[in-house]
Amino acid sequence: MRRVGLLLDVENISDIVQLSRDAEAAGFDSVWTTELYRTSFQQLSLAISATQNIKLGTAVTLAFTRSPLITSLTALDVDEISSGRLILGLGSGAKRTNENFHGITFGKPVSRIKECIDLIRMITSSSKKDKPVSYTGEYYNVNLRGFNRPFDPYREQIPIYLAGIGRKMTQAAAEVADGYIGHVVCSLKYIKDVLSYGLKEGLEKAGKDSKDFQTTTLICTAVSRNKKDAIRAAKGTIAFYSVVRTYQPPFVLHGFEKETQKIREAYFKNDISAMFEGVTDEMVNAFAVVGDVAEVRKKIDEYRDYIDLPILSAPHYFMDFEEVRQYQNNILEAFGN
Repeated sequence: MRRVGLLLDVENISDIVQLSRDAEAAGFDSVWTTELYRTSFQQLSLAISATQNIKLGTAVTLAFTRSPLITSLTALDVDEISSGRLILGLGSGAKRTNENFHGITFGKPVSRIKECIDLIRMITSSSKKDKPVSYTGEYYNVNLRGFNRPFDPYREQIPIYLAGIGRKMTQAAAEVADGYIGHVVCSLKYIKDVLSYGLKEGLEKAGKDSKDFQTTTLICTAVSRNKKDAIRAAKGTIAFYSVVRTYQPPFVLHGFEKETQKIREAYFKNDISAMFEGVTDEMVNAFAVVGDVAEVRKKIDEYRDYIDLPILSAPHYFMDFEEVRQYQNNILEAFGN
């Protein structure tokens, strides 16, 4: 079986236990949690209890809404509980999310995320070494003199993946992180025409070998013998993200500016039906993988020319969660061993 990950998205948080268990039984490489309506680490704690070997990733943990110290300590704890299975996926989040939802200043996200990752690495690697951490930057001024964690870390180096859409953030991922996570609207064309160049630039700037760097991306995946239903399901996810300005570059690349404007207008009118209608079949073809098992496997393999690990996400926005779970089961059956 070729490596594949699964995004965990459930109605009841306790359902993560069974879904994670099913993913491990199917031979999946990893399961991943998001952070919007739930917290990433708490979801992973349930996946840990249900599994033994599958990798556990956050896609993503919001980097700026916690202090680097709290992020580091939480990551160390989760890594220890899971016996070294954590992949710490970080993301800046959107400006509006940070400032309106969390009440924090966003700043220059690329500069800030580099400082954040640098500081997290310093804290996790110096754990129980009686080596004080002192850091002075544009966004973080931290002095941990006198703070000596009295526990051995399970791993001093926890892999950090960085999410991004823009070329500068993508380049930053290749420079300072161990891996990259593409957003669900990072189409195959966007990966080829934009992201691959940003990653190449970042690796070259850092003097890193691509073999030592992992590229992943979330992919909206609807497996169904009824392609019409699969297309309809995928439209909800595309509609949801098309209204967020941070995620506009892939839509612009494909020439979907007029479509996204209509969807945004429908969103502000709370007209969900019009949002679905605004997503064309061409948009679904660009931003999702839909169809029967053979079609979906073939399309996912096309991504593998540019990424190391596809992380499959069942469509879930504006849908009944029983239907979401069916699409998750279809993914497990289509890609399981």
